[in-house]
Amino acid sequence: MSDSEWAAWIGEHWTPDLTLGEWWDLLFDAGLAFPTWPAGLGGTGATAAEARRVAAALADAGAIAAPAGNGPNMGGPTVIEHGTAEQRERFVAPMGRGRAQWCQLFSEPGAGSDLASLSTRAELDGDEWVVSGQKVWSSKADVSEWGMLLCRTDLDVPKHRGITFLMLDMRQPGVEVRPLVQMNGASEFSEVFLTEARVPVADVVGAIGGGWDVARTTLAHERAASAAAAGTGAVVVEAGTIAGNLDRRVGDLVREWEAAGGAPRRQPPLLSSRAVVQLARARGVADRPALRDRVVRYFVHSEVYRRNGQRVRDLARARVPTALDGSAMKLDLARLAHESRDVSMALLGPDAMLAGDDAPDGGRVVRTGLSAFVPSLGGGTNEIQRNIVGERTLGLPREPAVDADVPFREMRRS
Repeated sequence: MSDSEWAAWIGEHWTPDLTLGEWWDLLFDAGLAFPTWPAGLGGTGATAAEARRVAAALADAGAIAAPAGNGPNMGGPTVIEHGTAEQRERFVAPMGRGRAQWCQLFSEPGAGSDLASLSTRAELDGDEWVVSGQKVWSSKADVSEWGMLLCRTDLDVPKHRGITFLMLDMRQPGVEVRPLVQMNGASEFSEVFLTEARVPVADVVGAIGGGWDVARTTLAHERAASAAAAGTGAVVVEAGTIAGNLDRRVGDLVREWEAAGGAPRRQPPLLSSRAVVQLARARGVADRPALRDRVVRYFVHSEVYRRNGQRVRDLARARVPTALDGSAMKLDLARLAHESRDVSMALLGPDAMLAGDDAPDGGRVVRTGLSAFVPSLGGGTNEIQRNIVGERTLGLPREPAVDADVPFREMRRS
């Protein structure tokens, strides 16, 4: 379809009287929910550039974007690549229609940077796995129907080979979710306690003991910006049955979004270059050349990051090798977030010590600054990303791993 055909389709089908579930069904069936995905799963096998134009057309029409979150960004592509046809229909299709929210159950208190050291245990009981353990830093876990779970199913092989990827029903009695309050005041993450939770054998994605390879796909999509992301100015609504939006009229949801000023779904880790320029003008830095130069540098850095991100997405979808991979982009995002924090607080000067709604700029600069650490930690720390760039992009030797061939049962763990 051409841009004019997409716009015509949206104009014909988008109406304020639809329910959110009806609208997402229309997008999914037309292949416009996640255009790069296969036909029948919300897409048409389109290119990343075409997917961005579809997202832009939805935003230009003031229509609600396709479902967003961990499912579309990383879970859906993982199950499409590693799952069975039955799993793609049972998990990906409902998620793509907005009927389910997914969370990522990877990190543990004792297995963050060294994720392969995870100890959440799954034991086979007939045709079900019985899972016990603890996960942490799981975004959206409190509103998710399904969790992408990494667990240990074999203690007698090295740590990378005894891991299995399961789809966990988060609504069962053996799952307890406790939101974590961050220093920026938000509760975007949770810790999850699993006590004899049950997962059918049919819900194993990939091979038993092959979860590490499946997880690498998930992590790669987490690092790279998804082609299914909403376009600039898009109206984004929480998906899933727990959120309670599926039976609501889209017109009402759009009005709420507009009344909230197009509020983001989560506290962003950085200010846009436009927001920093506006802040600089409001604070009057024309007579402060050094500070004005920092604002210009941040603007240029932001634009370079944006255009590099577009290039990486296009090349990845076209399967064209590039040295500028998701890890390099994530490292640059961490630098950009820290730069945003430093320059915006410098613009505020002493007022940067004030927080709350009555602080300058409504406290937005301080809240954002307190979130600047997120890109350097979430989805793999900066140290992990540098290792990936060194090994996979530059061809450097891997760091020595004395426990790589040691059965997990014999590993020393603190």
